Amino acid sequence: MTDLVVGLGLTSDATLEGVRDVIEAALVQVGCGWDDVVTVATTVRRRNHPAVLGLTAGGADLVVYEPSALAAITVPNPSAAVGERAGTTSVAEAAALLAAGTEVLLLPKQVGLGVTVALAERSPSG
Repeated sequence: MTDLVVGLGLTSDATLEGVRDVIEAALVQVGCGWDDVVTVATTVRRRNHPAVLGLTAGGADLVVYEPSALAAITVPNPSAAVGERAGTTSVAEAAALLAAGTEVLLLPKQVGLGVTVALAERSPSG
């Protein structure tokens, strides 16, 4: 079993089903499943989003970060458009890296309808 962190950026109207679909596709790409997900990480602004709450109801930990903490993380795919809306140029990738305690993504951001997902493997000390 791999300890995976799902970094999650989403719009206010993203659905749990849509978010699950993008995460499942990402997990398949890295040869993992839901049992490997130990943490969902996102911005503090989305901590009470129904999709976030639905994902963490299965037992994964929820970790949230202020935009300033996410903005301090170097990511491979920053987005100026996200920066204008979220106060950081990355939510999914930065949250995954920060929560996993690593500098390398297992899977860079994957984009779906109203959702962006990135995966990182939690470091042994993370």
